[in-house]
Amino acid sequence: MALYTIQQRGEDLPLSDEAVFVRQSFSWSAFLFGPFWLTRYRLWLALLVWILAYLILTVVGFRYLTSSATFWIMVALQSFLGLEANRLIEARLAAQGYRLINVVAAANRDEAEVTFFRHRESANVL
Repeated sequence: MALYTIQQRGEDLPLSDEAVFVRQSFSWSAFLFGPFWLTRYRLWLALLVWILAYLILTVVGFRYLTSSATFWIMVALQSFLGLEANRLIEARLAAQGYRLINVVAAANRDEAEVTFFRHRESANVL
């Protein structure tokens, strides 16, 4: 089971159907394709930080460290991006006016949507 956070925009949260589901797990696509993943989700500031970190690491790392140490530091940076990828998406949503309204445990996104909307429907009936 995975956890999904649900964000919605606006003040009339129960009436709006505009909900964004963000899976809370390691992002393999962000880990493997860092700058392309950041570009896809339009995380420009994070992309700039990623580029600067790799430029500094390349210059400093290959000058003062062994190549294997530099490689493992790069792997660690990519791992950090994979771990924090969903938090970056949530931060972008928060900047666009979305708020966290619920957390759902489900096997996949479709099941998370069904669970969330059924729960919301039953809460509105009462």
